[in-house]
Amino acid sequence: MTHPEFLDALVCPTTHTALTIADDGKSLTSQDGVTYEVGDTGIVNMLYPKELLPGDAHEQYLYDQAFLRYDRGVSWVFETLDHSDEAATRQFMISLMDLKPGMTALEVGAGTGKDSALILEKVKPGGTAVLSDLSPNMLKLAQDKLNTAEVNVHYFLGNGSYLPFKDDTFDAVFHFGGINTFSERKKAFDELTRVVRPGGKVVVGDESIAPWMRSQPTYQTLLKANPLFRAEVPMEDVPANVENFKLHYIFGNAFYVMEYTVRENAPEIDIDLPIPGKDFVDNWRLRAEKANDTMSESENE
Repeated sequence: MTHPEFLDALVCPTTHTALTIADDGKSLTSQDGVTYEVGDTGIVNMLYPKELLPGDAHEQYLYDQAFLRYDRGVSWVFETLDHSDEAATRQFMISLMDLKPGMTALEVGAGTGKDSALILEKVKPGGTAVLSDLSPNMLKLAQDKLNTAEVNVHYFLGNGSYLPFKDDTFDAVFHFGGINTFSERKKAFDELTRVVRPGGKVVVGDESIAPWMRSQPTYQTLLKANPLFRAEVPMEDVPANVENFKLHYIFGNAFYVMEYTVRENAPEIDIDLPIPGKDFVDNWRLRAEKANDTMSESENE
C-alpha cells in the first residue's frame, strides 16, 4: 500500500464514507465539510472528535509531555513486575496476531514504536503496517526510529474509538497499554473488531492484576501506588462476533492480554432444536418457558 493508496483508504471516522483528497495531497475532507490535515512527514491527523473528551485529552497531554522518557519508565515498571523479560513478552504478544509476510496490520496506540518494530518484522517483505496514536510527539518519535525497509508503513493520529477505515480492512489489529483509560472503551472494542476481516485476529492488553494475586503483600502495595492496576479485564466490552477467545496474564500477572478471532456474525443458540431420543418435544425454548412458569407459580404462592 503506497502513501496515495493509504490516503485513499481513509474514510470519515464517524460515517465511514469516502473522503475527498486535495489536489496537493495535504488534506482530506469529509462529506460534511470536516478537514483532516496531512503533515509534512506524512502523518495524517484523523483525530475525532476534534476537541477530545476530557479523559482522552488528559491522556494525550500526559503522553506528549513524557514521550522522551516514556520507554525508560515503562521498562522500569516491567522490571519491577517479577523481573519480567520485556522483550520476550512483547514478542509473545505480537505472536498472538498470527501475522505473515504480506499481511496488513493496524496498531492502535503505537507509542514510541517498540511493538511496532516487531509487527513490521512479521509482515515484511511486502506487507503493510498502519500505526496510530493519540499523541503527536509519541507517534513522530516512532516514525523517526522505525526501520521501514521491505515494508509499507503509514501513520495517523487517531482516536481508537473512531477508526477511519472501512469494515474488514486489516488482517489483524493490536493495542497494548491504554484501553483501560479510553473514554469510550466499549466503542473502541467495537471499532477494533469492525476493521478486521472475518478470520483475522484482535489482540488487546493493559494493566489488571490477576484476581488470585490481589491479596499478596507486594501486589497490594502496587495497587495502592498505582490505581491503574486496580482495573478489571473488560470482558463485557468484547463484541459478540468473536470466537477462540483467550486471556493471558503477563508481566508478573499484573497485566493481561486477550486475543480473539473475528467472525462474520455473532454465534447463535438453536433453542428450537429438539432433543433426540424422546417421545415428546423438548428443547431449550420449552425448558426456559417451563422454568419461567415455575418461577411465576412460586412467586404467587
